[in-house]
Amino acid sequence: MQKTTLIDRFGNPLTPQTQLVVVAKLPNGSYAEEQALSSWQNGQRNTNLVAHAHGYDLLNILTNELGLVDIDSTELLQFRVVVTADPHVSVMRVLGKIAEAVIVQECNRNIFANRKWGMVARKGRRPHQALDDFKAIGTGLNSTQRHHPQKYNATNPQRDIIWIHKENTTQELLQLVRGNNSGVSAGIQVKVSHDGLMYLYQSDIVSRRYEVPLVYFDLGNDFHNLTNKIYAAQMNVAIGTDFVRGHTISPEIHDLLVSYYWLVYDLVAGRMRIDQLIKDELLFDAFKKDVQEQQLHKQIIVL
Repeated sequence: MQKTTLIDRFGNPLTPQTQLVVVAKLPNGSYAEEQALSSWQNGQRNTNLVAHAHGYDLLNILTNELGLVDIDSTELLQFRVVVTADPHVSVMRVLGKIAEAVIVQECNRNIFANRKWGMVARKGRRPHQALDDFKAIGTGLNSTQRHHPQKYNATNPQRDIIWIHKENTTQELLQLVRGNNSGVSAGIQVKVSHDGLMYLYQSDIVSRRYEVPLVYFDLGNDFHNLTNKIYAAQMNVAIGTDFVRGHTISPEIHDLLVSYYWLVYDLVAGRMRIDQLIKDELLFDAFKKDVQEQQLHKQIIVL
């Protein structure tokens, strides 16, 4: 039997007593930050580590999809978000919108992910290849406003994400009822929280507020607490169809949202500046230039 030996970043063998760490590797091959893996998985994540790994992508979403970042008169990036008395509430509002953008990105980059998410949206039982003809768009995302303005509705009370036909963009994916199209547009409503019982159960589940599946990213791992309460109340809510755990569909997005939470929290709480999301100065300068050009283009259109 072949024996596999694990080694650390210095080439030393890992023993059962060795502490695994998460590290940030710089372009020159050196390591800037590290955090114990156990702490990373179960506690507060090092925001410098997260920024090294995901800062550029987050800044891109906040700027180009959510419109929460712009440049002021002094040419500094500004994070424009309404801060509530409890910063955690503000963070979750932003994180819910980020989740929509990340899901759309995943669907548009990976046909298998698109099939899986599309299956959930149409209340199907298997990720059919017919879904390859449809693409996901966020009803409140700036990319939808730019490319599909007729589908843009930032205040849509029912659907955060819908699927439109790639060739005939007026055609939307429809839900299935016993194998047939129901005539009801498919879609999903996305929620992110650490405490679903407080922020989700009464307002969204008990009220049966949505006609599309409610996808819940339970950053506090409390999805099963909610399902137990649903079963106990004998509610007419189909677990896995009407109420779906985001982690089940995409563990990768769930973990990414956990990381993003700590970055957004530090931004909202004033512990981090928006420009600190990108650690590479050249990359940051290029990003800032793009934002300036976009703002100039908007001003020209207005004039």
